[in-house]
Amino acid sequence: MADDPNALRPGAAIAGYHIIRVLGAGGFGITYEADSPFTGKRVAIKEFFPRGIASREGDTRIVYSPRDAEVVEWALKRFESSTLDQCRLKHPNIVDVVHYVKDNGSGYMIMEYVEGETLEHFLRGQGAPLTPEELEPLLSPVLGALDYLHRQRLIHRDIAPDNIMIRADGRPVIIDFGAIKLIEQETQLRSNPRSFAVMKQFYSPPEQIEADGELDHRADIYSMGAVLYRAFAGRPPASAEERMQKLAYGKPDPYVPLYDLAPELSPEITDAIDRALSFNAGDRQAEIAELRGDLGWLEGGERTEIVRERAPERDFDQVRSRSRLPWLLPLIGIVALGIAVAYLNGLITFPKFGGEAVHAETPAPKLDEVKEIPQMQVKPAEDANAPKPDTGPQTPAALAKRYTGEVVFYRVVENSAEQALTNCVPGRRAAFSVELDGTALQIIYSGNTFVTEIDADGSFDFQSGASETTGLFARKLRYSGKITPEALEGEFVSTNDRGSCYGKLTARPAPAAQ
Repeated sequence: MADDPNALRPGAAIAGYHIIRVLGAGGFGITYEADSPFTGKRVAIKEFFPRGIASREGDTRIVYSPRDAEVVEWALKRFESSTLDQCRLKHPNIVDVVHYVKDNGSGYMIMEYVEGETLEHFLRGQGAPLTPEELEPLLSPVLGALDYLHRQRLIHRDIAPDNIMIRADGRPVIIDFGAIKLIEQETQLRSNPRSFAVMKQFYSPPEQIEADGELDHRADIYSMGAVLYRAFAGRPPASAEERMQKLAYGKPDPYVPLYDLAPELSPEITDAIDRALSFNAGDRQAEIAELRGDLGWLEGGERTEIVRERAPERDFDQVRSRSRLPWLLPLIGIVALGIAVAYLNGLITFPKFGGEAVHAETPAPKLDEVKEIPQMQVKPAEDANAPKPDTGPQTPAALAKRYTGEVVFYRVVENSAEQALTNCVPGRRAAFSVELDGTALQIIYSGNTFVTEIDADGSFDFQSGASETTGLFARKLRYSGKITPEALEGEFVSTNDRGSCYGKLTARPAPAAQ
């Protein structure tokens, strides 16, 4: 870190404090240790510095390209508001943020300097995994701090062993809030070297991987579960990226239940941590207090007495089946969508059974300010002897097989100022691509693939409706537009309970497909 060419040099002055050294750096910020030459007080200073967008002019001033002025202004305001939110927090196990300074074309968060070692460093020095009695005094206060944070309607977003400091007296302190990561995610301008990683391997939940994934306090519950797993098992759980990839290809979830790695623990503790690490947010504990209760850790550090005896044997297959079934539900939906498309195009048929059919009257979901899309009609069975009309080629031969482009967001409609659509920023750009196979159009965006059909004139209109209210798929999407040999143009709408986000679709034939 000492030779970071983007960092301030030792001795540089910020708000009366002199920089001593670099403590850490990420895609959008650099953190320094500094002290006051008058009081001798040491602080930590986080500087807003978006790599790939910002550059130094002189020793301290930061400059940006004019084309990034709008998004930088927005990001700086968010950094300032996040710092002010943290200034209002007063908890013995949360780092104390004391001041915010605007200067040098940037912003600076000034906080207390916490001496000690990270939880990760502490755990590595123990040799063997800790027992519940040893770990509870370290992490029960962290649970209390997160509970306090959530009651303030805030989320940490970056709980991990290297963001929990252990002071010399053994008191844990949460540091380095992940608000800066949210700003990174919202200000990605291109899907190229200017993109930034916004999640932490092994500790971030699956919903944090999605470019437009909305987070709530259950993201912190997942991360805390991963911290507990790391402490008890001696290693972190399978990463969310690996789990998503395996499940997407129909393979078993690589997550190993904690009891398999630490059979000496009580089933109550292992089940509590496995539940906190559920792939779907809706399957986790609803609140920190519920996680604390499942662990048997009372507020204040007292431990509840567990009088149930451990069963001599445990049905591992039953545990895995119970924990994995909810994770497979999104995949079942994808398979069902594929079968429905094949059926509507006459590729497969189903046997007819006698009896009266009962139809549930479920209204089609409607997007905010978007017209309802008429239902596709099921084609009647064709007469094999009937002459077939000459409809010509299904897809214009001149269409490319693959188009690449971007979504440019231009409007956001929020339902509540307290629950903002934090990932929808007018002017933000996100990469997407489409692939054609006959009349089938695959839309690939944010790690997801959506399949629809194009009409004879190249137009398409896809809508997904979510029946769940939690988890990764708790939103409605619509892609509509027209594809020609030269380009694809259209509209994008994403709606959930927080509001609606609108964007323009533009794409051109990929070079290899021209």
